[in-house]
Amino acid sequence: MKRVIVLGGSGFFGGLIVERLRAAGLQPLVASRSRGDLRIDANNAEEIRGSVKQRDLVIDAAGPFQTRTPALIDAAMRIGFDIIDLSDSAEYTAMMYEREAPIGAAGIRVLTACSTLSAVSAAMLNSSTVEEPRRLTVYLRPESRYTANAAAVESFLRSIEGADRRGLKVKSVDTVTLPRFFPSLTRIEFIVDTGHTSGNFLLQFDWFRRLIAGHQMTAVKLARRIGMTEGIVRYEISSALRHREQTFSGKKSYMLAVLPAIQAATAIASGSFAHRGLVPPTHHVDAEELFAAVRREGITVSF
Repeated sequence: MKRVIVLGGSGFFGGLIVERLRAAGLQPLVASRSRGDLRIDANNAEEIRGSVKQRDLVIDAAGPFQTRTPALIDAAMRIGFDIIDLSDSAEYTAMMYEREAPIGAAGIRVLTACSTLSAVSAAMLNSSTVEEPRRLTVYLRPESRYTANAAAVESFLRSIEGADRRGLKVKSVDTVTLPRFFPSLTRIEFIVDTGHTSGNFLLQFDWFRRLIAGHQMTAVKLARRIGMTEGIVRYEISSALRHREQTFSGKKSYMLAVLPAIQAATAIASGSFAHRGLVPPTHHVDAEELFAAVRREGITVSF
């Protein structure tokens, strides 16, 4: 059986992936910079080459992706191992697409942004009845009481682009991945709502984001004290003639961030995943299987 390594496996989202893979009968190795089965810094090429082997599967949950180098993908092409990542960084994922040809030539699999954005976004577009969609808006109110950590705070602060009536406009990895497969899309938006009007207002200002960046652990502690305990992820898809919304909500809506990677990893490990090369988000997961997994988690789905 293929060896599975979870980079960032000691963190919140990485830990969820490890837990679910073990429940599926796999034996993932936990890798991080400071603890786990393997000591790997995702930006350290030497550590990657010393620990990861040909035909391994690396699930990359080592954020923030906004600070990541190409060390992992370059090692994957040289050594010959597969990657599934939870990238929320448009720049990091664009770097992957710039390497599409050599990824294909290496014969490996790379599933980048296999998360809420862009795997679930693509599944929503594929399963919608909206023909030639022009606009996609993803609205997120995270369960920050549980999901807040230093990497998540840094990623969020680095990605804010402005204010919106419902929260904050955040740079979306969907802008990199989706237009090439849904060419009719002309507007892609990602709105993050902290759940607090004052937080949404203050975070639109550079000076406040710099203040928070200098006190990240304080921000994490505050989020874990007053943050939301139930989350919302809403996908709004529009064309010239139609509009459709689908909302996922509840105490475990954060599972949308990891379910695509878990499903893809299980399929790859079992030998049932047919695609190779830089796999488009439209082929990361089967939409029906994903929605069934969502319901098993107890997440409410409404239209």
